Amino acid sequence: MKLITQTNRNFIIVILIVLPVSCFLLFFSLNYFISDEVDEKLRVDELRIINQLKANPSFISIAPVIEVSEIEKEITINTDIKNVLVYDPIEKEEEPFRELTSVKRIGKQWYLIKVRHSTIEDKDFFIAIGGTMALMLLLIFGLLLFLNNRLSLKLWSPFYHNIDKLKTYSFKENKELKLLDSKIDEFQDLKNSLIILTDKLQQDYKSLKEFTENASHEIQTPLSIFSMNLDEVLQEEHSEKNYKKLYSCYQSTQRLSKLNEKLLLLAKLDNDQFNDLEEVNFNEILSEKTEELRPLIEEKELEIIIVNNGSFIVKIDSFLANLLLINLISNAIKHSIPNSLVEIELSEKSMTFSNKTNLEINKELIFKRFKKGNSASNSTGLGLSIVKRITEVSNLDIKVLIEDHVFKIVIQKNILEMK
Repeated sequence: MKLITQTNRNFIIVILIVLPVSCFLLFFSLNYFISDEVDEKLRVDELRIINQLKANPSFISIAPVIEVSEIEKEITINTDIKNVLVYDPIEKEEEPFRELTSVKRIGKQWYLIKVRHSTIEDKDFFIAIGGTMALMLLLIFGLLLFLNNRLSLKLWSPFYHNIDKLKTYSFKENKELKLLDSKIDEFQDLKNSLIILTDKLQQDYKSLKEFTENASHEIQTPLSIFSMNLDEVLQEEHSEKNYKKLYSCYQSTQRLSKLNEKLLLLAKLDNDQFNDLEEVNFNEILSEKTEELRPLIEEKELEIIIVNNGSFIVKIDSFLANLLLINLISNAIKHSIPNSLVEIELSEKSMTFSNKTNLEINKELIFKRFKKGNSASNSTGLGLSIVKRITEVSNLDIKVLIEDHVFKIVIQKNILEMK
């Protein structure tokens, strides 16, 4: 959720709390002051009536505002001012009034005096206040919301621009990160910190990239020399014991050389060094790669079946396309049960490799580096890691299925690419 959305939500919550509380407070405060003012006026009117009765004992009542009646003697009544409902002959309905009742002796005659003042019904009063307050607060809220959005978008514009720049920034492009300045101190501090951080990471990335490439190249040269010399020495006659030791060293050297080559390949993939993209038809090169691995297939007495349900054509670096197939076919051969079937199915959208296996495979770890599918000594544990990385840089999706000892690797075109 964006900060401006959360801010607006907080405004709404505050308004929903403040509005009813404000209405109640305003209702009770206004009601108190209006009642106090009416009560004061009732007492003044009472004095006026008493003065009129002194001057004119035959004072005429005006219903329902003034009622004056003669009584024989003094009576005890509640002199508190109260709210009453009195029938109004003009309105022809009961109306709310504030009423002051008193008993006064003027001369030798006692009078019962009732003075009333019309008031607004609590319901109507509350509706009027609530409606007015609601309209006023909603107008204020709408104006604040509009100004907040406009001002916030303007103030936050550099921040959002810089975020978008960070999302698309890549160390591989070797470009300077350019961010916008802001008038807000916190945003400016964030921008400066990001510049410093990315510059440092860019330098670290370059150093690591150079180290990886140089180390791999430097290691490969002595390994090649070592392997060549061991090969020559193995051609000579040795005792069986020494021959086994030399051959073990030779195998380890070969394995170390393969490991170094694959690590160098992964480094190149991570550094995005394969950009020579072209339309590659996997159906056309699959048979060729299968024939290259024919000795391994025959050694395990496997049968390879290729099912063409369509042309699997992908825009990919041709070297990576060949490497992808080699690794997938090699993996199927290595992990298949002898005298079993390996099926390769191709369509316009996907390519599936299926083989029977007795291995217990953890799908969560299968693409992790140095995680082997079996305990073969010549396996580096990087084959499927390379496959996974190739699919990532080539915008392909890969998934693994295991059903009834049938191991499947499915390579699919990305859904967005298919559109």
